[in-house]
Amino acid sequence: MRLATASAPLPRLNGWFALEPTREDRQRIALKLFARHKGRETALSRAKLFTDLLRSDLGVSPEPATRALIGAIKRGDFEPAPAPDLERLAVQSVAKPDGLPDTAPVSPAPSETKASPVPIPIVLAAEQAPRTTAPATLPFWHRGRLAAAWVTIVLLAIGTIAVLGLENGPRKPLPLTDAHRSPAIVVLPFSADNLGQSDDPAFARALTHNLIGYLSRFGKLRVISEQTSDFYRGRQMDVAHLMTDFGVQYAIAGHVQGNDGALRIDFQLVDTATRTNVWSDHLQRERSDPTLVADEAARGIARVLAIEIGRVGALRVRAKPSSQLTDSELVARGYLALQRGATRENLSDALTSFDEALRRDPHYQPALLAVARVHIIAAMNFIDLDPSPDLGQAERLLNEVLGKSPNSLSALYSLALLQKYRRQYQASMQSLQRCLELNPSFLPAQGQIGNILTRTGQPQKGLEQILQTIRVAIPNDPTLGYWYLFAAEAELELGHERAALDWALRANAFMPRSALVQAWLASIYATVGDKSNAAKYVAALTKMAPGRTQLFMKRPIEDTGHVSGRRGPRIFDGLRLALGASVG
Repeated sequence: MRLATASAPLPRLNGWFALEPTREDRQRIALKLFARHKGRETALSRAKLFTDLLRSDLGVSPEPATRALIGAIKRGDFEPAPAPDLERLAVQSVAKPDGLPDTAPVSPAPSETKASPVPIPIVLAAEQAPRTTAPATLPFWHRGRLAAAWVTIVLLAIGTIAVLGLENGPRKPLPLTDAHRSPAIVVLPFSADNLGQSDDPAFARALTHNLIGYLSRFGKLRVISEQTSDFYRGRQMDVAHLMTDFGVQYAIAGHVQGNDGALRIDFQLVDTATRTNVWSDHLQRERSDPTLVADEAARGIARVLAIEIGRVGALRVRAKPSSQLTDSELVARGYLALQRGATRENLSDALTSFDEALRRDPHYQPALLAVARVHIIAAMNFIDLDPSPDLGQAERLLNEVLGKSPNSLSALYSLALLQKYRRQYQASMQSLQRCLELNPSFLPAQGQIGNILTRTGQPQKGLEQILQTIRVAIPNDPTLGYWYLFAAEAELELGHERAALDWALRANAFMPRSALVQAWLASIYATVGDKSNAAKYVAALTKMAPGRTQLFMKRPIEDTGHVSGRRGPRIFDGLRLALGASVG
C-alpha cells in the first residue's frame, strides 16, 4: 500500500458544528480541540464569537459548563497537542501496519516536493502496492490487530485534518460567521513609522488598545480579541488568512508618524476576501497628553469605522432588486439613504426600503425602529413627509422596544431626539447620557448634550462640549454639519453673532440641501439685522418645507425661564422674526 496526498477534501468537524451553531455541547468539543491544536488565543477568539452569537441570537449567556471551559482555556489548562508527532505516528502506521511486510518507498512527484507553509495531510490511497511475500489471507490474530490499526489511523487522520484545517482544498471561515449577522473585524497593531520619536510606539499600542475597546461597544460588530490581534505585531502577513482562520471580513490597519509638534494617524479598512482597501482616512493631532490623544483619536476612528463598515455592506446590495434582499439588507439599504443627508428625497428613499421590510414582516423590530427614526428626523429638520410624521406612534414604539431591550442604543437615541423636539430637555439629557454609558464613541449623543446645555441656559458649557465633540470626530464624520449648527446656536446665545454666522455658513457648506441650515441662517441674519439675506434663506426654507415651516410658527413660544425678558432661545426668536412673526 502506498501513500498519497488527499484527492478530495474530507468532512470537517467544523461542518458538524455549523449545523447547530448554538448547541453548547458541540461547541465545547470544538473549543477543546481548538485549545489543544490551534492554541489558547485562537480558542478564546472562537469562544468570544460563540458567546456573542448566543447573546445576539438567543439573548442568553453560556451555560455553566461552557463558562467553566472558557475559564480553563484562559488559565492555560490545555497542553498543546504535539502535532508533528501525531503526524509522524500516522505516517508510520500507514506505511507499515502490523502484520504487513515492508514495501519500497514511493518517490514523490515533482509537484509534491514544493515547500508549503503547513504540512500536507496524508490519507490512505485506494490503490494497492504490489506484494511479494505476504500470504493471501492473514491469521485471525493479525487481522484483528490490523483492523484496530486501520480504525486508529482513519480516526487520527480525520481528526488531524478537521481540527488543523489542513485538508487539500480551500479553507472556509469559521461557521459562526454569517454574512447576514454581525461582521467580524480585527484591528491589527498600529505601527510607528518615525523611529526618532521614542514615544510613538507606546502611543501606537495605546491607540490600538483603545480602538479595539471602543469598537467592541458597537453591537453590530464582532471584534477579535486584543490578545489575538497582538500576535500579528511586527509580522508580514496575507490578510486573506484572517478570513480563513477566524472568519474575519474586515481588517483595520494603520500607522502613526509625526514630528515634535504634531501626530498624523493613517488607517485603512481592508476587505480580507479581496485583499483590497475599501476605505481610508487620516487624523492629525497636536502632541499633548498621549493618553488623552490616544483615547480621543480611538473614539473618533471607532465611530467612523462602524459607519463605513455598515456603508460598505449596504453598497454591495444597493443595486440588487428588493425582491432579492433579506429584511436586514433592506434596512441597511435604508440607512445608507439616510447617511446621504436629511433631505426629503433621502428620507423617502429610506422609507421605501423600511416599508418593504415591514410589508414582509410587520413586526420586524429593526425596520420599525428605522421608521420611527425617520419620522423624528423629519420633524426636527423641517422636512415635509407624506403622510406627516406620527410622533405619537413613534413614541409608543420606542417605549415598547425599550421595555424589552432597555439597552438598545438605537431606541434610546431616537427617544432622546423625540424628547428634545418636545422640549423635554431633562429627560432627553438622561437618555443621551445613557447612550454614552453604553457606547462612549457614540459622538452624536455627546453633541446633542452640548446643544441641550445651550438651550437650558448653559451656552458656554454647551459650546465647550460641542467643540470637544468636533475635535474628537474625524473630518468626514457625517454628523459634523449638525455640530456646526449647535456651535452656531451656542455662539448666538452668548452674543457672538459673527462667530455664530461663521459656524452656520460652515454647516451650509457641509449640508447644502438641508432645510434646517436654511432656517438657522435666516434666524442669524434676522438677528443681526441683515434683512436681505434673511429673506433669501426664508425663501429657500419655505420652498423646501412649507408645511413644517407653518407648523413651527404655530408651536407655542418656548418659555426658557432662565433668561429675564426672553421667551425662547435666540435661534428660535430670530427665526420667528425672519418669518415675519413678532418677538413679543
